[in-house]
Amino acid sequence: MIKIKIYLRTHKEDSTEGYIWICFYLNREKVNFSTKVCVAVKHWNLNKSRVSNQDPAASDKNLIIEQFLARINNVLVKYRLRDRKLTRDGFLRAYNRPDDYKTFFEFTDEYFKKFNYKSELGTINVHRSVLKKLKEFNSELHFDDLTTDFLDEYYAHLRKKEKNCENTAYKNMSTIRKYVRAAYKAGYMDENPFDSWSIKRTKASYTYLSETELKVLLKAYSQGELEEKYHRALEFFLFMCFSSLHVGDAKSLKLEQFTETSFTYYRIKNRNRKPEPIVVPISDILRNIIKNVVGLRKQGLIFSKLPADQTMNDYIKDISEKYKLSIGRKISHKTGRHTFATYFLRKTKDLTTLKEILGHSELRETLIYAHVLDESKQEGIKSFDQFKL
Repeated sequence: MIKIKIYLRTHKEDSTEGYIWICFYLNREKVNFSTKVCVAVKHWNLNKSRVSNQDPAASDKNLIIEQFLARINNVLVKYRLRDRKLTRDGFLRAYNRPDDYKTFFEFTDEYFKKFNYKSELGTINVHRSVLKKLKEFNSELHFDDLTTDFLDEYYAHLRKKEKNCENTAYKNMSTIRKYVRAAYKAGYMDENPFDSWSIKRTKASYTYLSETELKVLLKAYSQGELEEKYHRALEFFLFMCFSSLHVGDAKSLKLEQFTETSFTYYRIKNRNRKPEPIVVPISDILRNIIKNVVGLRKQGLIFSKLPADQTMNDYIKDISEKYKLSIGRKISHKTGRHTFATYFLRKTKDLTTLKEILGHSELRETLIYAHVLDESKQEGIKSFDQFKL
């Protein structure tokens, strides 16, 4: 049991007033600080360690003392309940730390509101999902609970219980790191556990159509043999295969953004970061798909009244199964952009131009398609097999 001493400290023996100080020991280390409450010596009750009623402001001054004691006790109880050793420095950090949030999630809720103003809907939904998953794991998570051991435990939970792949698990941890870093900078945490917990860069996996599979879908589209809802979904998917666009960017594209040879757009995900315009050349096949969609129109959105993204994904999966594509139900709208990138790189070997067309800010983003270049190396080496000894 920690004994807390409250005393009046004067600078000289004959001083008529002094300041109320609080003192106690933690592991033989002295914790001593002032309440900054000034009291006349004659108004200090030495036996009760309180301000006597002779002082006109006695009630207010004693209330301040009680508030100091309550805050000290709050820190001591928190550490005792968590069975954590409390040192003098640890106490002072915890005591001086802001305490306006009872749990980590009260902080994330507030920070999330500020984050919303600068983010796109897709990013907001990802953050909301990640925080929901974390809250289901520990709804009473406190700042002090966020240690490297906790991060290890939660990462293992994502992999084993949630069945997340390595890439998804690390993306979850990366999102949590943003909130932990913000809490640390705001003074709610003594240290940032992510400083010693690394998030690995995993090799991204993606699905794309082979040239043969792409021709199968083009034939199905041109012959018009699909039901209307599937035909429209396939039309939109093929547009992405030949335009390089993400689903959100493709949906917002307008005819006014086109010239005879190219179209220009800004990636939606980067529109709050002073994005650069992206210019994409138009192939004959893309031009023909656009003509089929817009007819004689000269302005407005290219695609309108499309079903929800997930609905169209389901339609594409059904089409993939119908034509027995090897990609099966792994196909999605993202497959269209990946197909464009893979086919373009295989034919041109030009990684720099692909980076510009895809709107990547860094070359490392484009390097996920570098396996195509490795295949070309193997093909190039085989060309030497014609020489014989």
